[in-house]
Amino acid sequence: MKFPRLYCLLLINLWLFGCASPQVKEVVTDTIGWQQQQQTLLQIKQWSIDGRIAVQTNFDGGQADYRWQQLNATDYKIRLQAPLGAGTTWIKGDAQGVSLQTSSGDKLFDTDVDKLMLQMNGWPLPVSGLRYWVLGLPSATTAYSVSKWKDNGLPGVMLQDGWRIEFRRYKKVSGVLVPHKLFIRRVDANDIGDAENNDEEIDVRLIIRQWNIGHV
Repeated sequence: MKFPRLYCLLLINLWLFGCASPQVKEVVTDTIGWQQQQQTLLQIKQWSIDGRIAVQTNFDGGQADYRWQQLNATDYKIRLQAPLGAGTTWIKGDAQGVSLQTSSGDKLFDTDVDKLMLQMNGWPLPVSGLRYWVLGLPSATTAYSVSKWKDNGLPGVMLQDGWRIEFRRYKKVSGVLVPHKLFIRRVDANDIGDAENNDEEIDVRLIIRQWNIGHV
């Protein structure tokens, strides 16, 4: 869903709120082995999350409430609802591809969800990576590195596919620690050697208000 300039002011308010709100200190539990954590998370086949996403680029920005239902390894449904009744977008993906429909009747389809987001917005939104990052996992298809670790042994900052994923807060759900706040930023061109692909700054803030694991 394109985030129109009309909502830039709302986005800025959210940004200020995120920066000014008091930091909730995480309770450090026993150190968790990263390999063990990955194995545990990979066993989760179904989950759903509700929350808010905010995106800011050099020239545009906006926010939306979302609901993401991951039905299995390939099938998912995402609903994005803009504020003040500005419209709703439904995204549905499976092994054949991904379809997108807006409340105004626009329909798009592509075999690659990230290409679909680029076509719609004019800038990339890494939905394929988010499917893993919201769990606290790296994407299974490409290399990654962890530049900062939490005290409990889980990643604090991960670099993958030209994005910097900062896991700001973990909470325990159904006995498993999963992220509840992610700050995602496209990595500077000088860091990845791809100036053409990084001519516009993109910041994504994903707040997860509710987690459900094992059922959707």
